[in-house]
Amino acid sequence: MKHLVKFFSVVTVALLFAANTYGQVSATANATATIITPIGITNSTDLAFGNVAASATPGTVVITPAGVRTAGGGATLPAVTGTFGVATFAVTGLGTSTYAITLPASATLTGTPSGTMTVDAFASTPSGTGALTGGTQTITVGGTLNVGAAQAAGSYTGTFSVTVNYN
Repeated sequence: MKHLVKFFSVVTVALLFAANTYGQVSATANATATIITPIGITNSTDLAFGNVAASATPGTVVITPAGVRTAGGGATLPAVTGTFGVATFAVTGLGTSTYAITLPASATLTGTPSGTMTVDAFASTPSGTGALTGGTQTITVGGTLNVGAAQAAGSYTGTFSVTVNYN
């Protein structure tokens, strides 16, 4: 029995030594990260539909991203056009990166002294995806102004947001 206890003691020590020597190994790896220039966007000019004449019939005024203005339905463009044009945004970021452009579904313009109109069907150039050249690009944005039947005379203002994100 004494020999058996010694034998098991020797075997246990040998197994512990073998487990510590051969059972566990490790390796190391490096961790890296690169912080890139954040993408940015600033408004350069505002979207302006100019002077619009309303009638008893609803209508629309469209400004394309190229700056072309047209009217339809009961909205007309008087000879005294007023200032009109696309909104422009300056996008800045990393070198030649591409980015996604998100336009709003609609925006509300509130009139002084009263009334509201909506702007929808926003469109941009570039459309959907932009590409920075040397870290910059300009986006032009147009949209459709929905003029109500007998829309109240006055000055209408509102805001909308354009969002950009790296792809």
